[in-house]
Amino acid sequence: MPTGNGSQKGRWEGDVMCQTGAGSACDGTCLELTAADMVWWSNVFKTLGDPVRLQLLMKLAERSGGEAAVHELADVGVSPATVSHHLKRLRCIGLIESRRDGRLVYYKLGAGVRAALMQILHQRSQVGA
Repeated sequence: MPTGNGSQKGRWEGDVMCQTGAGSACDGTCLELTAADMVWWSNVFKTLGDPVRLQLLMKLAERSGGEAAVHELADVGVSPATVSHHLKRLRCIGLIESRRDGRLVYYKLGAGVRAALMQILHQRSQVGA
C-alpha cells in the first residue's frame, strides 16, 4: 500500500495487500483509498501492464528474495538498455529495490511484493475452482 506523502513511490506492507492484514477476512477498509492512493495504484497497474516489466518482476519473484544483476535478467527479448529502462520503472514505483556494487546494479523485489504477488496469483488460480 502506498505510504507517506502521496508520492508515486509506495510500500507493500506485510504479507497481504489488505491494510488490516486480515487476508481473506478483509473488512473492506483496504478499499478505502485516498486520491493519492488511487494515483499510486493506477501507476502500479500501468507499470505492470507491460509484458516485459511483468516478466522481469516474475523473474525476480522466482529468486525468493535473492538479487539479480541486469545481465542475469536480460533474456526477455529486448536489448539490455531496454531491460535497464524497465527495471528503472519498476524501481521508481517501489516494486523493486536496487543496489550498486562497482559497475553492476543488483535488483530484488521490494519488501512485501513477493507475498502480495503470490496472493494475487493464488486468487487467480482459485477462480476456476
